[in-house]
Amino acid sequence: MNTSRNPDITADQLILTLPENPPQYGRETFLIAPSNEAACRTAEAWRNSGEPFLIICGPEGSGKTHLAHIVVENKEAFFDWRDQSAAEGPAVLVFDNLPPNSAKEFLRIIEDLGDSGRRLVMVGSGHPSEWAQDFKDLRTRLEAMPRASLGEPDESLIRAVLSKDFSDRQLSVPQTVIDYVAPRLPRTFAAAHAFASAADRLSLGLKKKISIGLAQQALTALFETDAGSE
Repeated sequence: MNTSRNPDITADQLILTLPENPPQYGRETFLIAPSNEAACRTAEAWRNSGEPFLIICGPEGSGKTHLAHIVVENKEAFFDWRDQSAAEGPAVLVFDNLPPNSAKEFLRIIEDLGDSGRRLVMVGSGHPSEWAQDFKDLRTRLEAMPRASLGEPDESLIRAVLSKDFSDRQLSVPQTVIDYVAPRLPRTFAAAHAFASAADRLSLGLKKKISIGLAQQALTALFETDAGSE
């Protein structure tokens, strides 16, 4: 990374964890794009159906938990799958941050929930077949469930994600910066979130607004590429 503007700011400082504003999970802040339209339709159809189970899956940072909040509309419905208090929870539950570490125990829990007439939204990264850990009974059960699969973003969604991330951080960033950064980022949600976080921290460290020059520094530090190239 070029630190000529301030030799005390290093790439290592970009990855320090600082407090961030809590995420906003309202329907109005969920970004709709071709990569997630089908998943949104599936989730909405499940909400209006009598189906007991729904799977929401996809890459890190793709909005899985956000979509689950829209479907369930009850922040008290979110539990760790091993949390025994879920048995006393609401009629519709959400198990976030899957996969489970015990496929057999997880199958028992979802069967118990189904037998009790409860509904369950399961949210996690990767493909649900991977959650089964070669346990055939669980894999068969998961494969039969409705699934809302979120995909990686296209460039237009990368732009929207960057804008939302900066807005959530209460940062005013020129559109010219968003337009500069979006085509230079890997097409992943993780990359967009990482850039917004790095640019925010670098801006604080340098006590400067986020400009194209500062964005170049953040890109170089994160991805070790020539940020000026196409």
